[in-house]
Amino acid sequence: MKGKSAGGTGAGVGKPAPPQQAIFSRLSFLHQASSVLPSSSIGLSRYYTSHLLSVSRKSVQRLSPAVKHTICKRCSSLLLPGITSTTRVENKSKNGKKPWADVVVVTCGFCGCTKRFPTLDKEEMKARKDKKKQDKEIQTDTDDVKVSKDVTEAEGDNDAVMTGT
Repeated sequence: MKGKSAGGTGAGVGKPAPPQQAIFSRLSFLHQASSVLPSSSIGLSRYYTSHLLSVSRKSVQRLSPAVKHTICKRCSSLLLPGITSTTRVENKSKNGKKPWADVVVVTCGFCGCTKRFPTLDKEEMKARKDKKKQDKEIQTDTDDVKVSKDVTEAEGDNDAVMTGT
């Protein structure tokens, strides 16, 4: 019986952990170790971070974007705001008129490499654009109403003039 487990463990009792569980726990340990060490040993922290990246590549396990955002691509140091990196918000639109164009710029303190992340996610940007579009439509509708009121008032004056009153 090759398809069944030969150990006779039964359904759900004593199931071995999936093979990825060991890799996930190793990746988690390496990330935690590298995040604790930057204040005392920068070189060891970088070693753990580079080891974390190589283990994830070899095991073909994707790191979460939150973890990737905290690692410098050039020197593999951990990017901790105020300690190993500087963070600022930048808006290169015309005089900063577009609030959805805000970008967080993280600069590594060791190699000077910069990473740029949008402050809004795609869903928020879409919601803001839709709201702005609706506001424009409402504004044009109210402008049309004002024009039609002015026209009716002017027509009423003309009627009065025509009747001679």
